[in-house]
Amino acid sequence: MREEWPISLFCDLHGHSWKKNVFMYGCNYPKAPEETRIFPFILGKICPYFNFHDSWFGVQKSKEATAWVATFNELKFPNIFTMESSFCGNDIGPNAGMHFTWENLEQVGRDLCWSLLLYDNI
Repeated sequence: MREEWPISLFCDLHGHSWKKNVFMYGCNYPKAPEETRIFPFILGKICPYFNFHDSWFGVQKSKEATAWVATFNELKFPNIFTMESSFCGNDIGPNAGMHFTWENLEQVGRDLCWSLLLYDNI
């Protein structure tokens, strides 16, 4: 399925009010679920604040009006996400138990870009 799409990423950035860490919401291809999970998995290996296991891939009825679901339904390419960053900080990595600083969030942005470059070279 990946050969059908140019390297593209739609990532809506949000803050999350109660769940800790940085994580993603994305859609799912039932016949090839790995297609929508490869990019977040790479990001989870690079970014100390991103927790792949906190991410969720699927569409609940309450999420049908969100940007990532509407964009996925329209464009049908795998790398459409909402990346959530907790207002409560993280419970993994080097600063577990602390709130994110602007430097931490800046690092998340750099790691997001680095992950896209790595994904492009797979």
